[in-house]
Amino acid sequence: MTGYSFSTVFNPKPGWYCGDFHAHTNASIDGEYSPTTVAKLARTEGLDFITITDHNTIAGFSELDENLDFPIIPGIEVTLSRGHFNVFGMGEWRQWIEDICVSRKAIPLPDKYQTVSELMRQTAQEGFLKSINHPLLHPWQWQYNNTDLPYVHCVELWNDLFWPYNFYANPKTVELWTDWLNAGYRVTAIGGSDYHYPPKPKKGLPGERLGQPTTYVYAEELSVAAILEGLRRRRAYVSSGPRVAFQAAIGGTTYMIGDDLGEQEGEIEFTVTISDKPEIIRAQLVKNGKIIAKEQLHGRETSVQFRYQVNPERSDWYRLEVLDRTGQAVAITNPIFVNSREKGDPSRRGRP
Repeated sequence: MTGYSFSTVFNPKPGWYCGDFHAHTNASIDGEYSPTTVAKLARTEGLDFITITDHNTIAGFSELDENLDFPIIPGIEVTLSRGHFNVFGMGEWRQWIEDICVSRKAIPLPDKYQTVSELMRQTAQEGFLKSINHPLLHPWQWQYNNTDLPYVHCVELWNDLFWPYNFYANPKTVELWTDWLNAGYRVTAIGGSDYHYPPKPKKGLPGERLGQPTTYVYAEELSVAAILEGLRRRRAYVSSGPRVAFQAAIGGTTYMIGDDLGEQEGEIEFTVTISDKPEIIRAQLVKNGKIIAKEQLHGRETSVQFRYQVNPERSDWYRLEVLDRTGQAVAITNPIFVNSREKGDPSRRGRP
């Protein structure tokens, strides 16, 4: 389909790589730049990868410059009249998208699917990851009630930091995601700029900026496959600037974001390191949605430790939140799980 190879390894070293999981090109009816230009813009923003997710089409991938030395994660934004979701990893035609690619505008759920969960199940059977986009952003909020959450791998925790209403919608999405985690669904939190075009103040258009927000993913190498595998393992955090390290140690073993510590008891020690941050920030440890410890930190790079006693009779999860001096969240990690029991039965449903 294109001279560009989605299987190239761009860096063989493991590490935290930063990117954007939601971007549009001129293959979308409302995108401004070509796929190659969007990729080059992502490089200028300092990103390690970009995900192209055009509305109901993968046509843009045929226009990618084969000489790009940058991972482009192929995807599609399934743009339905009652909600949007991204499918990651799909750079070639699949039979199921024949019913989706009938319009690059929002379409009703195709008649062959009684529920959106049936469509999601189809993509899951082919091994693709999915993310519900801007689930609480009016008028594009997710309206498919009783969605089977085991078929939802990710949720766009923060969408487009330039769009005014996201000041309210993004925090509400954090609350929604917290409810899902407390219900036992390990949905991975990611961010997406929803890039279409840059800000145009003279025309009164807020536009978007690639990498706002940024999603950091720990991958064994810099490649499309490794980034998506890191996402499957929930080794990710969302940030509007700071870089974060969040680890847990117990019984002589150290764990990272996304890990499941299994059955444990005793004292767990959380180590937090934050860099590239505002001069004053607050780091807070959240357990099952409740703040259990917090510390105000000064300086451009700083570390802090929290200790907490594990209750072997409880199923818990912990995440790190970083807030600026106004109380605005500037980074949120995916959880570290302890004694947890994941729900994987598709008959268990969640309501956004």
